Amino acid sequence: MKFVARAFIAVSLLAVAACADTPPPAPKGDIGFTGTPIRLDVETTAIDNHYVPSGKAPNIEQLHTVTPSTVAERWLQTRVVPIGTEGQAILNVYDARVVEEKLKTKGGLTGFFGDQVDTKITGTLRAELTVMQPKKTGGVAVYKAGVTAKSEQTLLQSATLNERDKAYFDLTKKLSQEFDRLMSAEIQRGMASVIR
Repeated sequence: MKFVARAFIAVSLLAVAACADTPPPAPKGDIGFTGTPIRLDVETTAIDNHYVPSGKAPNIEQLHTVTPSTVAERWLQTRVVPIGTEGQAILNVYDARVVEEKLKTKGGLTGFFGDQVDTKITGTLRAELTVMQPKKTGGVAVYKAGVTAKSEQTLLQSATLNERDKAYFDLTKKLSQEFDRLMSAEIQRGMASVIR
């Protein structure tokens, strides 16, 4: 009886392996932004990254070249255009993590033969754009626009390394789009006097 059970499991595993497709290649490229540039009446832009990655689980951003921090830097470089002769815009990054969470799966035959979602990854990018513009009457006018963008992806138990890399890339892409949407709206709402 034990032999029959073992043979059944072995045949089942071979059948599952035979049905598996060739895994897709790992994604390549960088995160980019489109849309009308945000033209600010400042002379310079800078980024100040306050986020210190833990470098260990459950964080996983340290395992990849594209991270929420690099997304923030890329956003500032490509979306904000300084056109003034004085003043500065600083993008302060406070949270730029991607964490991995293991999810509960079903046991028994259902769990054994079913390909279940067992992992969730969540990306967070919290940043604030500060514009400092000298006043003609003296002093400095300060404008701020802060947002928190989040994105999630889930993974199946059977996910290959390439599929996991693709899920991470898709997550950072969605995170970048959400950050751009939120920050652009916040800048339009609170910085009208320095947009040109």
